[in-house]
Amino acid sequence: MLRSKLNGMKNLLLIYFLFLSLCSQAQMFNDTTFDSKVLRPAYKKNKGPRILIDAGHNNFIAKWGLIQPFIDLSTSDGYKPVIDSLPFTKNYLSKFDIILITPALPFVFGTKKEVGNLITFTKDEMDQLHTWVSEGGSLIMLSEHPPIDEAMTPLLNKFGISSSIGMASDSLHYDTSYGLTYVVQHTKENGSLSAIHPVLDGNSSGEKINTLATFGGSSIKGDGYVNILPLSPTATVRKWVGLGPLNQGNSQGLVGPVGKGKLIALSDCNGFTSMYMGKEKKVYAGMQVKPYDWKQFVLNSLHWLSK
Repeated sequence: MLRSKLNGMKNLLLIYFLFLSLCSQAQMFNDTTFDSKVLRPAYKKNKGPRILIDAGHNNFIAKWGLIQPFIDLSTSDGYKPVIDSLPFTKNYLSKFDIILITPALPFVFGTKKEVGNLITFTKDEMDQLHTWVSEGGSLIMLSEHPPIDEAMTPLLNKFGISSSIGMASDSLHYDTSYGLTYVVQHTKENGSLSAIHPVLDGNSSGEKINTLATFGGSSIKGDGYVNILPLSPTATVRKWVGLGPLNQGNSQGLVGPVGKGKLIALSDCNGFTSMYMGKEKKVYAGMQVKPYDWKQFVLNSLHWLSK
C-alpha cells in the first residue's frame, strides 16, 4: 500500500516538473532528428490544399515555432501551410482548405493556471468556423491538459464535443519507459486502434497505424463521431491544479463529418510536433518518437481531410 502511494506521488511529481518545463518556451525544442521527407508525395510541390495554422489565439505551438516539423512534413507532401493570426471571418476562412488549431488560450501559455471567464474564441469566430466546416471545410482541433482543455471547451462544444478538465492516465496501458501513466498507449494489441477509418487505415497496408501514445493530454467525447482513440476501462482523468475532471470523456481522438465538411479532434497535440523538453533531452514527444506512428497518422489525417 505504501509503495503504491509513493509510486503515485512520484508520478505526480514527474508530471508536475514536465508541466513546468512545458510552461517555458526556453525548455521546449524541435527535435532536428525528425525526418520530414515524404517518399511519395500526395501532391506536386506547392500544388496541394492550403492549410491555415492558427496563431491568433495564443497558440504557443505555432507562435514558438514548435509547429515547424508539421510544416516541413505537410510541405514535403505537397500541401501549402501558412501561419496567420487574423480573426476567423467568412472571407478569411474561404482562402483555405484545411484549418489547424493547435492548443489555444486567452492568455500567454504558462502565465495563468485557470481560464475562468476569459474568452479564447469569440462567439462570432466560432459561428463562422462552424459554418465554414459545415459548407465543406476541413478542421483539425488539438486540445491538451489544463488549462488548455478548459479554454478549448467552448469551441469543442460548438462541434458537439465535450472535454474533461484534467489529465488522462491509464494504469495499465502506458509507456513504462517514461515511468508516467499519463503517456497513454493506443495500440492494435490493446484494442484501442480497432476502429475502421481512413485516418487509421491509410490508403495501403504500409500506411496502417499500429501504435500511438499521447503525452499528457485530456479526454473528450462526442456523439456522431468515430472514436479512433478510445480510452480503456482502466483509464481515468485526474484533477489538475484544483480543476475537474468535468464531463469525463471516453476518447483522445474523434473524427467525422460536420455537414459537408470534416473534423478531427484530438485531446493531445504532441503527435503533430517533434520535440523534446529540457536541454538535457530527457523527455521526447511527437512524430520522431519510436515505435509510434504519429508521422503516418498526420499524413493519413491530411489525406482524409483532402478527399
